[in-house]
Amino acid sequence: MTPITERLVIASRGSALALRQAAIVADLVRAVAPGIDIEILRVTTKGDVDKERSFRDLGGKGIFTAEVEREVVEGRADVAVHSAKDLTADIAPGCSIVCVPARARVEDVVVGGNGATGEERFSSLERGARVGTSSMRRRVLLAEARGDLQAVEFRGNLDTRLRKLADGEVSAAVLAAAGIERLRGAALDDGGVLDPSWWVPAPAQGALAVEASSERSDLAELFEGVADRAATAEVACERAFSARLEGGCSVPLGCLARADGSGMVVTGFLGSPHGQTLRDRISGPVGQAESLGVKLAEALLDSGGDEILEDIKAMEAVEPSPP
Repeated sequence: MTPITERLVIASRGSALALRQAAIVADLVRAVAPGIDIEILRVTTKGDVDKERSFRDLGGKGIFTAEVEREVVEGRADVAVHSAKDLTADIAPGCSIVCVPARARVEDVVVGGNGATGEERFSSLERGARVGTSSMRRRVLLAEARGDLQAVEFRGNLDTRLRKLADGEVSAAVLAAAGIERLRGAALDDGGVLDPSWWVPAPAQGALAVEASSERSDLAELFEGVADRAATAEVACERAFSARLEGGCSVPLGCLARADGSGMVVTGFLGSPHGQTLRDRISGPVGQAESLGVKLAEALLDSGGDEILEDIKAMEAVEPSPP
């Protein structure tokens, strides 16, 4: 490839939101390397092709990242830009996360219904109302909030899901606030935002991750000026939490780390498809981000999380996902 000081090829999913996220990273790079020529390479992923089946039926995590990673592995792109929450625990062999930029909003938000908060919007919905979500975590949390509401599979790119909501296919939807803000290019007000201490976000929600070959020291140097220290530590902690719990799309879990100076507070959530929920919180030094994530996961396992995971594995054995 052309020397990195002159040209950078960024691989990205082809959805409107993903391309916007790639453009955000491109602008950050231009701020530290003025004059660099940047190309965004659009990639179609497995999750983009099949928009009808559930994430679990498609094979869980990686359905929005594997093809994008391949562009880096096979040398057609210098880096890949992902929504960090979509990355699997083990990324492509020979690659690493070279940058996590400053994080956007971490919360989920209820779109639809009435009220100044997400909880009020749930309360305003009629009994048995349909609420769109494609996330097992959100399904469990929705059942905890209002068991009479009907969670329905809600696939498609973010703009497609917002259109389905506007067309009345569901009464409300639970979405990531960061995605809506990035797609619209404007900040949300707090209407409909869910309290993250209760409605714990997905690990790494609101963060972007830049992936590159581990051998590209030039890229590591370039993106050092783009990375955000707090966001990097938070994502490392949350990914470690998820990895310890073997968190795929079938495991309802959430984790939120908040770094403030040299300290970090971490909230974890683990749920069961049968309705059991566990939450815990710990704190510690930012320099121990990954070990804090593991420690919190193990605390949940000791509180009954191991039985929850065994139940989920048993369910998957009875109804295995298609290949």
